[in-house]
Amino acid sequence: MAGERLPLGLGGGEVWRSDRGVHRDTGPWTPTVHALLRHLETVGFHGSPRVLGFDAEGREVLSYLDGDVLAAGSTWRLGDPTPWPDWARSEDCLTATARLLRGFHDAAASFEPPAGAVWRRTPRRGLAPDERVCHGDIGPHNTVYQSGRPVAFIDWDTIRPEDPIVEFGAALWKYVPLATDETFSRTEFGQPPNLRRRVALFARAYGVEDPAKVSWALIQAKVRSASALGFFDVTPAETAASLRIYAGELEWLDRVVTSLVSDLA
Repeated sequence: MAGERLPLGLGGGEVWRSDRGVHRDTGPWTPTVHALLRHLETVGFHGSPRVLGFDAEGREVLSYLDGDVLAAGSTWRLGDPTPWPDWARSEDCLTATARLLRGFHDAAASFEPPAGAVWRRTPRRGLAPDERVCHGDIGPHNTVYQSGRPVAFIDWDTIRPEDPIVEFGAALWKYVPLATDETFSRTEFGQPPNLRRRVALFARAYGVEDPAKVSWALIQAKVRSASALGFFDVTPAETAASLRIYAGELEWLDRVVTSLVSDLA
């Protein structure tokens, strides 16, 4: 199609930009995603794209959100660091992200999935009492920033029923970020920042101050990431390599989790 071809997402789908908006491939989950995005628009949440319809080839068309995205590109692999420019490492950016995430979770609380809702990379099921529809792949790679502040989340294809505190835990891993010293040595951080302080800042800005709840969220987020491997087309060797990464992160978390949440005590 005519227009600007945008970088491939990690899911491999083709993405184009035209004067009309962003054109993306669709799947059986698309009506459910559109229902959520329209709900977010209706309740006044501004941190998501708007559904504009479909193009002649059947691709969905969403509004284009101008800004910066900290994406490592389609060659990214599990365990690789995300790019971290100076402005993305600021505490103001960190706390603003937590507030944006909380705003989304609050907006999604009133969303009723349509009958027969289809979810990508998760079993078909309704919402449990403690669940709401979450983004499913939250992180800087799916966040649009303007003037150094987060304004929206993109790539909503993997929305799914989830306890929002688990997605909060996943966000802590991605935005603080949480990682070993060796991983930080390969980032623009160079060395770990004050992780205790950054965890506390993010948690309080989101609205959670219970250290035990934060610890549980961190553990569950990583465990559920590992369980999601079953929905990807990966070889046994790739699965084993990914599980070793998750195991290493959980072992690291086991050593440091009490310290990580200590500023919340």
